[in-house]
Amino acid sequence: MEDYRTAPVDPAMKQLLCFAEKVARDPGQVTPNDIVKLRSEGLSERAILDATHVAGFFSYMNRVVKALGADGGTLIENPLPNIASLSDAPERL
Repeated sequence: MEDYRTAPVDPAMKQLLCFAEKVARDPGQVTPNDIVKLRSEGLSERAILDATHVAGFFSYMNRVVKALGADGGTLIENPLPNIASLSDAPERL
């Protein structure tokens, strides 16, 4: 799907995708009215919660991947140490 706004999908799904985009782009702009709109489309609390978690998790993972340079760009020269070498981390900090 290239653009959910023009895709032939169920109106409730469009609302959910619009909400997920808002969560991902600027969660501070989400209002109680956004949730009311989703409920009025017949979406369950679980569907709303799941969409929020998915959008938030993808946003988080995108930031982690970008921070470590693993997004197809230049990988950082000194990657994070493996878990076994973290045992002495407090001394190194």
